[in-house]
Amino acid sequence: MDEKELKKLFERTSRILIFTRLNLSVSRLKKLPDRVLEMTGLTDLDLGINRLDLLPKNFSGLVNLKKLDLHRNKFKTLPDSIINIPGLEYLRLNCNNLTKLPDSLERLISLKQLYLYLNDFTEFPISVASLTGLIVLDLSRNRLSSIPEELSGLVNLEHFDLRQNTIRKLPQSLGHLKRLKYLRIDNNKLRKLPDSIGGLAELEYLDLSNNMLFRLPCSIGNMGNLKHLDLGNNRLGNLPETMPGLRNIVRLSLGENKLSTLPENIDMLKKLKELYLNDNMLTCIPESAASMKSLTRLDLYNNRICLLPETIGKLKNLKILHLNNNRLKSIPEGFCCLSILEGLDLSHNRLDNIPESIGNLKKLRGLYLGNNRIKKLPDSIGSLSDLSRLYINNNQLKSLPRSIEKLKNLKELYIGGNPLDPTDIPSGLASRSRSGNLKIR
Repeated sequence: MDEKELKKLFERTSRILIFTRLNLSVSRLKKLPDRVLEMTGLTDLDLGINRLDLLPKNFSGLVNLKKLDLHRNKFKTLPDSIINIPGLEYLRLNCNNLTKLPDSLERLISLKQLYLYLNDFTEFPISVASLTGLIVLDLSRNRLSSIPEELSGLVNLEHFDLRQNTIRKLPQSLGHLKRLKYLRIDNNKLRKLPDSIGGLAELEYLDLSNNMLFRLPCSIGNMGNLKHLDLGNNRLGNLPETMPGLRNIVRLSLGENKLSTLPENIDMLKKLKELYLNDNMLTCIPESAASMKSLTRLDLYNNRICLLPETIGKLKNLKILHLNNNRLKSIPEGFCCLSILEGLDLSHNRLDNIPESIGNLKKLRGLYLGNNRIKKLPDSIGSLSDLSRLYINNNQLKSLPRSIEKLKNLKELYIGGNPLDPTDIPSGLASRSRSGNLKIR
């Protein structure tokens, strides 16, 4: 709807003046229609995705406005007329050309949600720190390089997004945001964290991935309410012994770091369900890890693991286990106890055999054994009735067990790169391949 169409609409009805909500987004507006300024009962106005670069002075006459959406327009500065609407609670200004905000922003004493992402800020707008009632602040995807100590004024902040900037350092005052529950600072240039971060006792979600962190402060163990912690793609060489303090952690991502060992007390993370340790320098897994009974997913691919503890079978709730690209030569018999395992990736290791006990993994749907040194598959593989994908490519198999024909749910069978003759493929599988029910490569 363009400006001419809006004008016709307003001319056809006067009842529009009693509306409390008006959505004029995606209307190609370059100027706000005068008729809108007469709608003093408006509480919710959406002007997003237009071509506005200013608002008239009498815009502040919309005294009942609580929610204003101006995202994806062409504002370079914040219109003064907005500052004079003290009852405003929600302000969306993302995807404009803003570089700073006026000191008078402090007049928006009722503001609770402020969205400023995808603008041109190079410095944190200090006036934002005076908005003591703010609950949500999003300054992600700008060009911020630092955060000021004045941040401590945001005492009611619960949701804070600073991802995709160029921030190198965080202030000690960060720890004063006692009500913070959600914090994203991923994709920045942080080398260390302030000790005060441990003071964020209410924090539940913390993303610090894709930075340059070398170490974590011991105080991180004080975050007893943290449930999600992402530290992937940093430069961490070890973890503090205080990690067990994260007693409510459910998802922990430590992939793409430089970890060579794990703390022996990692088993104290009793509620942990997902643990990502891929792309590190681990050579082994501590025996204590077998006590992490809540684990449902464990990613250990792209490490240097040579041996797995026999106790790994104690991870009774494990459903996904990725061990590809390691240095494993054998599988412990304890694997047979992983009774609800659905996905198992052991490709790109140094395995020369698979134990008969593999047949106990009745829930297995995907089994990846490619790029090993396996010479023979056990007959028990025919017991994996739920299996839909079996990758045994690039091994040393000269034949396949007849029991493999029992895998009625098998949809993909990769066998290339083995010294197999086409006549060695069981007739039942060959028939299913010809009918299109089974892909054999």
